[in-house]
Amino acid sequence: MTRLLGTLILAAGLVAAGAPAAAESLGVSGIRLGHDGDQWTAQVAWRVPWDRAPFHEVHQGVPIDFTVELELFRERGWWYDASLGVTRVRREVYFNRLTNQYRVIDWGSDQRYFTRDWRRARQLVQRTGPVDLVKAERLRPQSDYYVGVRVVASREHLSLPARIVATFTSLWGGSSEWRYRALEP
Repeated sequence: MTRLLGTLILAAGLVAAGAPAAAESLGVSGIRLGHDGDQWTAQVAWRVPWDRAPFHEVHQGVPIDFTVELELFRERGWWYDASLGVTRVRREVYFNRLTNQYRVIDWGSDQRYFTRDWRRARQLVQRTGPVDLVKAERLRPQSDYYVGVRVVASREHLSLPARIVATFTSLWGGSSEWRYRALEP
């Protein structure tokens, strides 16, 4: 009887405490589409849980690559939506322990930024936009279009034990969910 009562009290305590808060994960937090003249562009805001493994390993000198993928679709009612093209924006962040500097590489423009300020390095990595999507003249007038966006973190530079853990556990949120936004010409 006391064992049953103890189990009920423990269960009630767990229910009262509620579910643990969901950990922040790699993801897209916002998409802003616009056009300048005849060129459609996108700006993407995204987040990285820098305090969680393996992302916090960047402070130990492990380079981490991020790729923001933008895909343009045309809706079709009779089959899968047609993909009209993909644009990728790739950034890398790395901490050089000898010079005590963060290096951020924008692989699209082949620019390298160096800073000792971690906040500035995060801003440089997570700055995406404006990215050219499509010329307005290539869009059909009576068709519906939308843009899908996701962020992918590469495991390529992680150490072998970290890659194994990242592959077989949920600790690595290696890619975010797709987020979609209608393109309204």
